[in-house]
Formats: sequence, structure tokens, C-alpha cells
Amino acid sequence: MIGPRANSSTSLASRADWVLAGALPSSDDFPADWGYGLSGSLRRSSLPETTASSTAPQPGPRAVYEPAQCTKIPQLLTHSGAALAAELDVDRYTQLFARNARIWDWPATGESDEHGPSAHFEISVVPDGPERIANYLDWLGRCGSYQVTNYDFNGRFKDHRSATTVRKDHWTDDAVVAAVVTRTFVTAGRDEPPVTYLVSYYALRGVILECSVHMETTGDRELVQRRAAETLQRLRAL
Repeated sequence: MIGPRANSSTSLASRADWVLAGALPSSDDFPADWGYGLSGSLRRSSLPETTASSTAPQPGPRAVYEPAQCTKIPQLLTHSGAALAAELDVDRYTQLFARNARIWDWPATGESDEHGPSAHFEISVVPDGPERIANYLDWLGRCGSYQVTNYDFNGRFKDHRSATTVRKDHWTDDAVVAAVVTRTFVTAGRDEPPVTYLVSYYALRGVILECSVHMETTGDRELVQRRAAETLQRLRAL
């Protein structure tokens, strides 16, 4: 299937956040009994440029990464310098809960406020999307496996995890640079199964579309992936 032809002369960064949010799936795109939450920014602002370090915890949450060559976490994971335009969360089982403030490098730490099978879509405005994906894949070549120690907001030890990432796909065309990985976390000292995410990144004309899927069944994962592909086609058409 050939999607709509992109207007390659127009940066999506020039589009209002509500326009970008309109490319995300609607509640009708998922089963009626799934939870659905769409949010966006009234005023676009970028996260500060920063990178993770394996130093001791600073005031507020700071993870410690090992081995040494894996301590500089790529911007694709930290979202530094990115401006969130819109995000969407769906839950396999409808539920109400208070979302904690996310730490800035949460995709690398395995820290999450999810309560069961879920998926997360995010559109961020970035100046260098293709470069971020390339830098991430380069880092992944050295750090397909690493260890991370997490601390709570008071700087106290919280947990220790091993993380393993496998590259599933990487492709480019005249408008998009894409990468797909599986990211698995195992928490030490806990009697719980590993947690695996299927994560897709698409860099397109000044934005990155990210889709992270943590679902129990192949059918649910494929449904979310189809919705991500449809979102990409709508972004192409803007």
C-alpha cells in the first residue's frame, strides 16, 4: 500500500500541536473496552539538553548505568532538546490511576507507571530526528545489554535492572528514517517476569513519532503497530 505523498518542503515543526495530535489514533481505532487518553502541550517547550551519567544520584532521580561505555544515554531515549507536541496512552484494561512525573531518561531505566498491558504514542518536535536515530543505533551496537540502578526522588536505592535491546528493523525512504527494537528489562531480586517493549521510532520532517507497545498477545501488538503505521501515513500527508 502506497501512502499519501509527503509535502517534503514543509517542516512538521511548523504545525500547531493540535494539528500533530490529530494524526494520532482516535478512541474508535481501539476496542471499546480499552482505556484511552490523549494529551498535548498548550505551549511547546523543549526539554533541556542533557545526557545521563554514571555519577552518584543528584538531587531528584538519577540512574547509574554500567558498563562505562553505556553511561551516555542517547537523546532518542532522554528526549533532551525535544519538544513534546502530543502523546497518547492506551490500556488493555480500562483503569484510573494517578500518573507519576516521569524521570527524563525513563525509557532507558525501565521505570514505568504502567499498570498492565498498554501502549504509548508520542510526537516530539526535534531539529535532528534522523541523526538521533543514527546515534541511537550506533550506541546500541556497543550497549545492546547494560545494567541500570534506579533511585527514588529522595535519592534512595530503588532497584537494579538488566536491560537488553534487539534491533528488529531499520529502514529509510525519501522522507522517513525508521528503527524498530525490542527492549527487555529484568529486575533483580523480584519474582516477576521480564518486561518487554516493542518500540518504533520514525523521524519525519522535523518530528519523531514514537510508539512503545507492551501487550500480552500478538493480536494486540499487531493492532497497535497498525495504528502507528496509519499515524505515520497521516503525518506524511500533512
